[in-house]
Amino acid sequence: MLEHPTLSPARTTIGATGKRLRASLAAIVAGSALATLAACGAPGSGSGSSADVTPTAVNTAVGDTPARLTLFSAAGLQKYEQDLADAFEAKYPKIKVKLRVEADNNYNTVLPRVLASDSAPDLVQPYDLLGGVKDHLLTNLDAYDKAYGWSEKLPSSALAPGRVSVGAIGGGSLYQAGGSAGPLVGVFYNKELAAKVGMKTVPSTVAELEAVMAKAKKQGITPIVASNQDGLIGHLYNLLLGDYLGARKLSDIVYHQPGASLDTPAAVKATETLQKWIKAGYFASDVNAINQEASYGQFTGGKGLFFFQGSWITQTIDKNFKGKYGVFPMPPTVEGGPYAGMTSNTLAFSIAARSKNKDAAALFLDFLTTPEAAKVAVKNGYAALTDDAKSAGKPSLSGTLTEQIQTGYAAIAADNGFDSWLQNAAPEINTKLTQQLQLLVSGKVEPAEMVKTLQTTYADALKSS
Repeated sequence: MLEHPTLSPARTTIGATGKRLRASLAAIVAGSALATLAACGAPGSGSGSSADVTPTAVNTAVGDTPARLTLFSAAGLQKYEQDLADAFEAKYPKIKVKLRVEADNNYNTVLPRVLASDSAPDLVQPYDLLGGVKDHLLTNLDAYDKAYGWSEKLPSSALAPGRVSVGAIGGGSLYQAGGSAGPLVGVFYNKELAAKVGMKTVPSTVAELEAVMAKAKKQGITPIVASNQDGLIGHLYNLLLGDYLGARKLSDIVYHQPGASLDTPAAVKATETLQKWIKAGYFASDVNAINQEASYGQFTGGKGLFFFQGSWITQTIDKNFKGKYGVFPMPPTVEGGPYAGMTSNTLAFSIAARSKNKDAAALFLDFLTTPEAAKVAVKNGYAALTDDAKSAGKPSLSGTLTEQIQTGYAAIAADNGFDSWLQNAAPEINTKLTQQLQLLVSGKVEPAEMVKTLQTTYADALKSS
């Protein structure tokens, strides 16, 4: 359903590049690091390397100590990571970072073997986090977290995808860090059509957003461009779930936290809102027959006002729509309420258990939280927690697209509102959600029934793990 190529639920490809930002960065990482159902043992249990997986004596004063780091990379993120390595070396010239690049479609297949080998790299991109911890292939970063203060520097929701407890992601010890950048999933809008319907400010609530859509519909403008042949109305649905459930509760479901359940009045309310917009004619009548590529063409062709998507689409639609669109984060349900939105830990890293340079590798992770690293992320098309974005105030319709992306990302971060996609909770949910969204569009399922079906699918997936 999501815009990324999937190899398997446990090891989704991480090949999202600047040329393929339509491959959802959030989904790529969440699908690989969060949806693993097979590895449900306690952290550190199971056979594997005898390396020191839980260092306690760490040294942060290593910037002037010569060292060589190897970063094992999927080819899709090579340009970003090379720029990052160059910036790191500029700040710490005595530490050299060498990229070891693997083809996107091979990366997750070979990574466990590489991590278990005597020539293991120092740093790796996210993958099967639960499995990597269970098999003693990744380093527990708690001591480094305490030494560098990452938990104080970054929103807890940004670090949650890197935390592992028994059989679940989102809490416990830290095994993945440094990610203070990622995609913004929000509301893209056609500037010309927005002016035509009189949208002069960013809607402050879901109700205000709906009022704008009603005006568009009245003027003969399709309010929402979407593709649902592939279930990509799911972007909007997940945003609504984050709004009504709250980012933490949605994340608890995705991360398999004990007792988490989708079958709640809040989830039904989110589904009812989507159904209301479907019945009001806010989507094209043939949305179930429209695929992703066609939806891009419709939005850039001026066929609709809003497009609920992620910032990975910008390099695709900029080709013939640059300067004609903007973006803002999904508004909350109530005035002044918290922003919520899906993002990912794509730009975070783990340290291999067999790394011989863990202190230098941890310094690299800490570098990812700096303004220098944020500039690299922004340069490569990602959102990042830059100082400029943090001080920019509320999201607005003014400024450049880059500024809007950064401001929107910062607004979600300020409210600790990062969550993930429901379908990343289990591969079975991915398939079932696409089906249910298509049934909702065609009027063949009611919201409460849809939520119960998804919860049953989720519960069954957990039982089989």
